[in-house]
Amino acid sequence: MQKKLFALLSVLILASLVMSACAAPATEAPAAEAPAATEAPAATEAPAAEPVTLKVYLLDYTPDTIAWLKSDINTAFEAAHPGVTVEITEGTWSGWDTTFSGFFAAGEGPDIINLGSEMNTLYGENLANMDSLLGEAAWADIKNFGPALENAKYEGSLRGLPIFTAPRYVFCRTDLMETAGWTTGTPQNFADWKAFAAQASVIDAATNSLSQQALVPVDAGSMADWQWWLLVYYSLGGQLYNADGAPNFDSPEALAATQFLLDMRKATYGDAVNAVGALPAGQGSVIDVDDATGKSNGAVCLAHSGWAAPAFDRPIWDNVSIEPFYGDPANFPNSKPVVLAFNDWLAVPEYSTNKELAAEWLKLAFSKEANNKWNETMGLIPARNDSQFGYVTESAQLQREAELASKYGVGFAGIKEAAKLSTIMQDALGKLITEELTVEEVNAKIQEEYKAALGQ
Repeated sequence: MQKKLFALLSVLILASLVMSACAAPATEAPAAEAPAATEAPAATEAPAAEPVTLKVYLLDYTPDTIAWLKSDINTAFEAAHPGVTVEITEGTWSGWDTTFSGFFAAGEGPDIINLGSEMNTLYGENLANMDSLLGEAAWADIKNFGPALENAKYEGSLRGLPIFTAPRYVFCRTDLMETAGWTTGTPQNFADWKAFAAQASVIDAATNSLSQQALVPVDAGSMADWQWWLLVYYSLGGQLYNADGAPNFDSPEALAATQFLLDMRKATYGDAVNAVGALPAGQGSVIDVDDATGKSNGAVCLAHSGWAAPAFDRPIWDNVSIEPFYGDPANFPNSKPVVLAFNDWLAVPEYSTNKELAAEWLKLAFSKEANNKWNETMGLIPARNDSQFGYVTESAQLQREAELASKYGVGFAGIKEAAKLSTIMQDALGKLITEELTVEEVNAKIQEEYKAALGQ
């Protein structure tokens, strides 16, 4: 019994010694000094947020538009997102395809880019699917956008938001028409257009250049812009593609459109068509009046969007009519009045690492009030239906434009390989106006080269 008690006592003593060895003595200094009472513990310090720059790339906007975006939209956005800076870069539609191709090839560039109507099919695969950030579940306001929203989609999914609807109208100075002896209003067929071009265009003998041009169709000098060609073509009932998807530039309507462009240039410039100088560039719209001289800027009619027309507060509107382009019904029974509608939009590239911030900026810049203000700076029709208030309803011009767009609008979206088609057409039409190629040769060239561009 004594042996058992002795053994148990030995075990207890040994355990006590072991526990004492494991405990730190009360007088022993800690291995590391505790931070001073006034010093915040390192573990509780919040890491400083990395500064972020949201880059927005815009093309050819008015100074008023850019100033408003910077002062109102960007300032509000940066206040709501500490550490974020919005940077707007202003580019131009000249060389846009090279610029955008560079962004996508490098896989880096602006977080938001400015695209045109036809570019959803051109760049769709390179753009981010924004349904989860801008779709109805994420943003109820998306329901307020009109038909222009389709231009901001690819394969049925949102890639951004449309800014405006900008159809191409025919604006004519009724006072200058009457002065030229033309009393029947805006021409409504090819024969009348050619007669009007010859009657209302004036060549200054002293400078051997135009001092008055009957019609400025997008591009004043050549009168052979590819978008002008499309407007003429669609007014004849032309379709850009056949049922099998092949281009349709060898159709009767396509040949007639090309011939019309050549005839209008000859009627405007006279017999020595390539020896006469173009209309000098003036200040403001070509159908407005120069405030410094009080003289007309030189054009009687303008085929373009409201962007190129005079500002709505200009007194010249008392003498300006707004019409669609009517085609040539006598020779093409399928002719119809047309306004070719363009819808510029902002897209988010797939390479962007700031997609959520980009979506938040778009929501702010495309709110009901902001979409109205954005378009007011340009005199265009907002893409949001509920943004068409204020200056829109107060303007007789915009009411007329909206009416024509509703009745005669033809979309510009859906053009395959639009950048390549633009290059092909401009090259061929350039050879048309110098008469290096015939009308038939021009269309054959476009047809062949566009088929190759489409891989056909």
